[in-house]
Amino acid sequence: MDRLLVKSPPLFLCSLFLVSVIGCSRQNPIAPSSAGLATSDAATLTTLSVNRPLSDFLDRQGSTTTFIAPVPDYIGWFSDPQRPPVGLAFVDYAGLEAKWLQDHGGPSLGTQVSGSVIERPLADGRAEVTINLHTTRAQTWAIPFDPGGSFDQLLNNPLLFGHRAPELLADPSLTPGLSTCDMVWVIKNTAPGAPLPDLVAFLTGDLEPGQELVSAAIRSNGSGPLRAAFGVDDGTPGRVVVVQTVLLRASLKGALADTAPAEHVDLHIVGGGRPKT
Repeated sequence: MDRLLVKSPPLFLCSLFLVSVIGCSRQNPIAPSSAGLATSDAATLTTLSVNRPLSDFLDRQGSTTTFIAPVPDYIGWFSDPQRPPVGLAFVDYAGLEAKWLQDHGGPSLGTQVSGSVIERPLADGRAEVTINLHTTRAQTWAIPFDPGGSFDQLLNNPLLFGHRAPELLADPSLTPGLSTCDMVWVIKNTAPGAPLPDLVAFLTGDLEPGQELVSAAIRSNGSGPLRAAFGVDDGTPGRVVVVQTVLLRASLKGALADTAPAEHVDLHIVGGGRPKT
């Protein structure tokens, strides 16, 4: 099911801010598990898996405007806090910024969102839900970020890449940053068929009893203008790559000791541009 949108931005779940973006291919980063169930019970639950409309997920996103007003909130992703400088990127995976722009008479970005929502019942009465999203021409912007600082940074820090939606609304001649994004979330929901959460709730804690994050992953690749804060002439052509995987089923041993084993927000110049000297 495809949905064409022009709409808004998230914030970060990084290592769960969450935590940030996938090494996602279009597959589930961790396959749903039936461990602990008898073989016959596991087989029965597998056969009961259903496809829910993608709108069951999309219509629940952007329910708040707390962090990046005036656009709706959504999850953003930042690079490894242990390797400064830290970059924070917002990639409009649900078309929220695109829709906000369109609803306010701004430019159409041509954002398209497609994907699937697959739900299977769990033995405890809850449901495991796998959300796969593929978004093209997703509005993208990035800023330098202090993980120990306040949320005011989201609106006040200078841009490294792209433009915030209000800038695009004020000046439609600006070139937006646009990305192709693949994202996979696996969550536990209160019951089969129950309303799905806004992903931002996993950051704020505004969840229903029984809702849990199992894993999240994103891979995004985009192009657009680098900004002066990146150390180049404003508008220099650039590329942004965001990759994060969050594994809350990790054993906390060895390679999976970090529940966010991949945390990358990479910005670089393209087309022969040069940094300022």
